[in-house]
Amino acid sequence: MNATALDQVAARDSAGIATDDERRLAYIDTLRGLASVQVLLSHAMLAFFTGIAMASPASGTLMGYLAASPLFFLIDGASAVCIFFVLSGYVLTPLFTHSRATNGAIIGSRFLRLGIPALAACGFSALLFQVFGGYNQTVGAVAKLQWLAEGWRPAAQLWFVKDALVNGVILGFQDFSPAQWFGFPATSLASMADSYVTPLWTLSIEFYGSILVLLLARSRSWTLLILAALLLSRTYLLCFLVGHVAAKFDLGGKRLLAPWPVAAAAMAIGLAVCLTGHFWSPEPVVKFCAWSVQILPPCPLGRTDYLMRVYGATVFTVGIMQCAPIRAFLAHERLRALGRLSFPIYLTHWPIIFGLGSFVLVASEPWAGARLGRLLALVVSIAVSIFAATRFEAVDQIALRVSRAWRRQNVAS
Repeated sequence: MNATALDQVAARDSAGIATDDERRLAYIDTLRGLASVQVLLSHAMLAFFTGIAMASPASGTLMGYLAASPLFFLIDGASAVCIFFVLSGYVLTPLFTHSRATNGAIIGSRFLRLGIPALAACGFSALLFQVFGGYNQTVGAVAKLQWLAEGWRPAAQLWFVKDALVNGVILGFQDFSPAQWFGFPATSLASMADSYVTPLWTLSIEFYGSILVLLLARSRSWTLLILAALLLSRTYLLCFLVGHVAAKFDLGGKRLLAPWPVAAAAMAIGLAVCLTGHFWSPEPVVKFCAWSVQILPPCPLGRTDYLMRVYGATVFTVGIMQCAPIRAFLAHERLRALGRLSFPIYLTHWPIIFGLGSFVLVASEPWAGARLGRLLALVVSIAVSIFAATRFEAVDQIALRVSRAWRRQNVAS
């Protein structure tokens, strides 16, 4: 694949994840689309059926046992985010390696690629907040849905442009900000609950992960790669490194190093690690996460369940890259269509769930009852989120074109 083709690949990415028209990469489009649905289902379930989403086998209930089954992966948004990051590292590596654009142009291109949709999403959320703001806190307190009540409460002084570009892409938010690793005080960062679109917390990681991949791709230094892997072994940026290595060996393309049963076994192991992290972590992982070493950034929120998702999702994703039957299934044209809505779903669903969904619950509960009202709110939130994503896709395409134009206008001489 030449540099022009690679540039076209990156121009079609939605969240740092891209695909081209060749069938061998079509499955990536579907995979990121399915990951976005995971996030949507995760947040919808946490909002309206928190008990089910947080169930554990320790409860001894049927729902608790189901939480330990592969079915739970359908609503495991934490693992889905890690899948996004691995795919970003994989797709961006060849682009950065072969692109003739300057380093500054590529970084600027990534900022535009992430910032334009984020800005539109925060504007959309700000409009919905004028209509539905506060419903989530009211119904959350009455229905004892704590997760619903504590989210989507943007501060009066929060300007949505700042929320999107400064908090979302550059600085990040408290507890999940790479900026803290460089001495930026956590107290000066915005709380995720105060954001118009809380999922923006991933964009700063995506942005700095892109810069990390750029540095590694242009330097081609294995020493630097190994050092980065050691230093970032407790962070989400490890996902980008795994994707980068997979790209260097073309593990997601034509180079299948393992028979498909072995790759399927790797998928199963990765899935098991993700699911296990939901309710239990091995002692070595606990100790590693608690290990106080100044040069190592801490685990996200200091929690082992997030770290387990980082490890499990990376193994799961690389397993898919090497599993030909799964790739062939995911490459189906109808499934690929979901990939175009990946970033739009990710950025638009939050205010719909917390705003419109909460309103539906308030309006329906008096005549439908608590359980049916929650179900209606869940269904409406998911359906409207997917519809909104189809409208938001136009914004996503604009971001792609602007990002590509910026990169092409700044070529190294």
